[in-house]
Amino acid sequence: MDRQKQKISISDKMSKLIYLERFLFVGAGCLLVGISFLISSLFLYRFMEDRFERQQRNPAYFDSYTASGYSAVEIQYLTDYFAEHIKEGYRLYIGFDSTLKPFILCLEGELPKELQALMDYTYSQEDDPMPETAHISGFCRPLNSEIMGFARDSYSMMWDESEQLPISSDDLSAMVGNYYLDIRPSSFQKEYPWAKAIFAVPVLFLFTGSLYLFRYQKRLKTCRKRLEQCFEWLPIADRELADTKEFRKGLKIYLTKHYLILAVYYFDMIPLADIAELSENLNILMAVTKDGSNHMIIERHKCRGGYDQLKAELQRKIQDAQYIQRFTDAYDTM
Repeated sequence: MDRQKQKISISDKMSKLIYLERFLFVGAGCLLVGISFLISSLFLYRFMEDRFERQQRNPAYFDSYTASGYSAVEIQYLTDYFAEHIKEGYRLYIGFDSTLKPFILCLEGELPKELQALMDYTYSQEDDPMPETAHISGFCRPLNSEIMGFARDSYSMMWDESEQLPISSDDLSAMVGNYYLDIRPSSFQKEYPWAKAIFAVPVLFLFTGSLYLFRYQKRLKTCRKRLEQCFEWLPIADRELADTKEFRKGLKIYLTKHYLILAVYYFDMIPLADIAELSENLNILMAVTKDGSNHMIIERHKCRGGYDQLKAELQRKIQDAQYIQRFTDAYDTM
């Protein structure tokens, strides 16, 4: 019968050593945490979008002295723009609300008809009827010294020198406040470009989990190849494992009568009679088999207080197994 088609049932104890590696637990754990964070981030992102939309549907009253988010105001008068950003294409204006309180507003492109009508009336010398106030809304943004400098020069030129001296920055700040109204079209992504950063944490966990599971798959593939090499004596090793305790709890090292079974870093199963020698390099105990292969057993710091005992016990087991092997070989040649 073809070896690949044969099936051997192994104990749960052996199965756990073969399949339950830390890469599986860490990978699965990271994926679960990543999925949980991803779902939470999606809900949070959607909540922020809904809040943004609600603000635009129900804007607060624009108060140029406090940060009021998305705000609205009724504008009665509007001056010509006093500053223009050529690259970004927006202009800054001084407007007056229905109580004649001045404030600064920003918009791009041509003025809407209702605002153009208010500007024409502001500069008109005729006794034209006053147009209705215009309702404008936008985001409340902080004023900086550069904007205030342009605004001060423009505001000073609105009045005759006989009526008012050039206004100071402090006086202008007291009138127009600390914020201006930006009525340019905007979007949630534009206002909160950092919002997508909330997905960084779940992506990191998902990537880490996928990486660990990928490494687990690679180790499992290597483990299966190793099991194919010990296919014939796997049932014997499994029976011996059932009656053998861990060398030390939590180490996943088993010294059976004929085999060294390991699952410290990866699963490995070595016939004791095949071990030519034990070597130690950088405080790592290695088993060198007769075919020249090196098998990592454990690092010294992982077996504090029992490292030398493990080495001595393993050496004794190897000598016993090799003695039995020589006796068996001699008997078979008789």
